Amino acid sequence: MGHVIIFALFVISLTLQGSVLSLAGPDGVHPDILLVIVVALGLLSDSKRGAMVGLAAGLLQDILFGAPLGFFAFTKTLTGALAGLFADEIYKDFVLAPMLLVITFSVFNDGLTFFLQRLFAIPQPLSLVQYLQQYSLVRMAMHFFIMGLIYPSLYRAQKRHLLFADTEGMD
Repeated sequence: MGHVIIFALFVISLTLQGSVLSLAGPDGVHPDILLVIVVALGLLSDSKRGAMVGLAAGLLQDILFGAPLGFFAFTKTLTGALAGLFADEIYKDFVLAPMLLVITFSVFNDGLTFFLQRLFAIPQPLSLVQYLQQYSLVRMAMHFFIMGLIYPSLYRAQKRHLLFADTEGMD
């Protein structure tokens, strides 16, 4: 059941990202809802599951958005694994902790994306600092509020063991 729910979350977030939200952001900046979901699920599970969720989400994003295969998979896998490392360190029922952590993971993901664009020779006219200022600041605020909206529902679903069957520390 958990796999179906997580896959549905991926499909809904990618549909929103690829359609409505790609046109709605200021100066071409739009939220990465899939990243927020990966971080939330990583925080609700562990590093291994966070990495697996990130890998699945990233590969799906690579396939659907035409990025070089493995581009988003790499960034989402690392981000999910790092989020999972914090799973035992936060109070999962306190929504402000994931909201603050998603800001850090957004900057990490944007920086990693910038370096991968350079590695894959994807044209990027901005320096790292300009890139983070132009894209990350607005995206951090978006991710902060989106996490506040979706995390409580994901937390309640996990309390009922609908996402991951045997995650400890949720009670």
